Amino acid sequence: PGVSINRQQGEGRFVTVRGFGPEFNTVLLNGRVLATDNDGREFSFDVLPSELISGADVFKSSQANFQEGGIGSTINIRTARPTDRAGVFMAGSLAGKYDSGSENTTPSASVLFSKSNADRTFGVLGSLVYDKRDARVYRFSTDGWLAHQDLDFNKDGITDLADVAVDRGAGQSVDTSSRERIGGTLAVDWKPSDRLTVKLDALYTQYKVDSRVYAMGYFSDPADIISATANANGTLIHYVRSNTGSLATDNTYNAAPRDAKTYQLGANFDYKLSDRTTITTDLSYSKARNDGRDGVPVMVIGSRNTGLNPTWDLRPDLPTPVVSNVYPATDTDRARGHFSIRTGSDITDEVTQLRVDGSHKFDGALNTLRFGLLASDRTKTTMAYQTPGAILCAYCGYYATLPAGLAQVFDSGQSVFLGNPELTTKWLTFDPDALAAYYASDAAISQMPVANQAAFRAAFAANGNSYRGVLSPLGSGSVAEKSYALYLQGEFAGEISGMPWDADAGLRWVSTELVAEGSSQQLVSITTQAGDNTQLNYTLSDPVPVRVKNTYNYVLPSATFRLNFTDKLVGRAAISRTLTRPTLTNLGVSQSYTLRPPQSFYSSGGNPDLKPYLAWNADLAIDYYFNRSAYVSLAAFHKKVTNFVSLVTQPREILGYTFQDTRPTNAQEAEIDGLEAAFQYTFDFLPSPFDGLGLSANYTKVDSSVAFDPSLSTQVFNVEGLSDSANLVVFYEKGPIQLRAAYNWRAKFLNRTFGSEGQPENYDAYGQLDMQASYKVTPHLTAFIEGLNLTDEKTRSYAAYEERLLTLE
Repeated sequence: PGVSINRQQGEGRFVTVRGFGPEFNTVLLNGRVLATDNDGREFSFDVLPSELISGADVFKSSQANFQEGGIGSTINIRTARPTDRAGVFMAGSLAGKYDSGSENTTPSASVLFSKSNADRTFGVLGSLVYDKRDARVYRFSTDGWLAHQDLDFNKDGITDLADVAVDRGAGQSVDTSSRERIGGTLAVDWKPSDRLTVKLDALYTQYKVDSRVYAMGYFSDPADIISATANANGTLIHYVRSNTGSLATDNTYNAAPRDAKTYQLGANFDYKLSDRTTITTDLSYSKARNDGRDGVPVMVIGSRNTGLNPTWDLRPDLPTPVVSNVYPATDTDRARGHFSIRTGSDITDEVTQLRVDGSHKFDGALNTLRFGLLASDRTKTTMAYQTPGAILCAYCGYYATLPAGLAQVFDSGQSVFLGNPELTTKWLTFDPDALAAYYASDAAISQMPVANQAAFRAAFAANGNSYRGVLSPLGSGSVAEKSYALYLQGEFAGEISGMPWDADAGLRWVSTELVAEGSSQQLVSITTQAGDNTQLNYTLSDPVPVRVKNTYNYVLPSATFRLNFTDKLVGRAAISRTLTRPTLTNLGVSQSYTLRPPQSFYSSGGNPDLKPYLAWNADLAIDYYFNRSAYVSLAAFHKKVTNFVSLVTQPREILGYTFQDTRPTNAQEAEIDGLEAAFQYTFDFLPSPFDGLGLSANYTKVDSSVAFDPSLSTQVFNVEGLSDSANLVVFYEKGPIQLRAAYNWRAKFLNRTFGSEGQPENYDAYGQLDMQASYKVTPHLTAFIEGLNLTDEKTRSYAAYEERLLTLE
């Protein structure tokens, strides 16, 4: 209950528990932190092939011996052990995976081998997994919404329509990707004596995404609007632009690749000092790397709609806006060169941990005393790369003609695009290498203004005659975090009036030392781009090294209590103080500038002085067990969270332009309340064959003392990601047949208070139906089939109000 996972292009990646997003959940692999290839510390489930996982435990209340970090939850993922069974064991699977978007079938295979002696004192296990998927995702998106716009239709200096929201740009795209996972584990269990147990683990995963995105869209300019209509929320539902050709049809090639490699090594020594005292020492090292340099090309060709009055409509009967009265999207003769850039980051994450846990058993109400320490050293490094500014916009303005055959017609493969018959299904595309080669040719350079040609040739030659990215000190840096913890926990048990009870109480002390390093650069000049009023060029000062330290210490008490009123009725209660360290992306000293007229001037950066989120948590639950496989449960929880990180935006004047400068700050607190209901029942009393039926269902309701209100433009803080969720599973198990249908649902939620163009980013409610079936052909062979998203659901996000579409895919 309360657990949901968000899907990216159909695959689960980040987990949300009780409405708290991935940065609030501590995810461990065999009790150890696994390094991630993300910008932050949140755990990516998609790097782990599911075949490597033997089980997972979700703890929604905390204890002193739990590793800190999980205000939402602590999740421990377990892999198989070689001494789980004696003797030789081998298992494998082979499947073909069909994706309805790409219409391709790709292989998926796994194998596991283990061998253990008869008394299970020594065993070795190895596993390998290969999985590939060819995906094709259809998307309509806007570049955000410009709010609080005053429109002057006839340019007489008098506002004709005040305080309205205009889309920043809108377009269609098809993302084709090939996704390949390779993973493996190696484990050794050895018990050389009755007192000592040794466990060794190694894990490797590689997740590679080769992505190609073909897009077509239109960039808006409020100053070019000559008539418009808005609804009651101030959202433009219709507007017409001038016939000057200010609106261009852009055809873009870009990519969103990923090349993530993750390693983990671990050694665990469990030693019994006596029959009552045990000491366990665990040492682990993990590293993750994503090689993303130059991995994100954005190349654009386009054509101006000169002589036409482009029209934009937001129609309630259609799922997306419609742009009309433009030239045909497949007219190759009108295509011109425009823009070319390559960006990307190399991200490295390294984690070293030492954990020592001890326990001593007693006779009496206090039956166990646990104690231990944890030392952790983690460093996240980001090296950002970008094409130099002197060459990336040399062709901006749509003035360079293209050679015959370079622009080609792209077919999306859809007869109706995302359910909107008014959208085109074909537009222009090109070979990105051929376009880059043409941009470097004399035929293209000769079309530049004469004054720019020599400068472009020199800058292009200095960059290796390519658009490759160079190191961007502004976006690069590292965060090194050392943390230490000590804990003491007592476990108790007894009876009250014949009712068994058990409890634990403890304290955990946590200390953190953080060092953030990077570079500072200031804007020294901003110049306009000839022929394109939606582009600006800028230069930066030389980088200056920046190094900031931060330390903090906290004591985290916790206690849990459970009472068995009867053999079937159980009550549970828990109270704890927990912390979550700020995500690493907010702790860095890196900066960024966005200059995109009209009115999109933003600067942002991190804040190494951030303190951790702190929460007092209370849980109360009652469970009733009908039998060994059926129960009903009702739970309530309350969280009071302080030190919430808010992205505070303030105006900042730079070189005559007003930038909206956004920085994370500890400033807010909120209270979150929730109810969870869960039910599971097996209908084994029914006559055969219906006695194999079962049902499992749960629902989580959450509420916050801070409510999101889209009409409040001054609202700077919300509890992001908070939403209700539900899961419904119908299953059948009897003889050789297993059937399962699962519907997972999450209510609409606020994803970010400040998203595109500084506006709130919301997600609509989403429910997905998955099914699987298997048949045991022999005791050793099973055939299976699975289906995901069988009702072809779409994800949808919007800015502030539901009609302000951000993404539909």
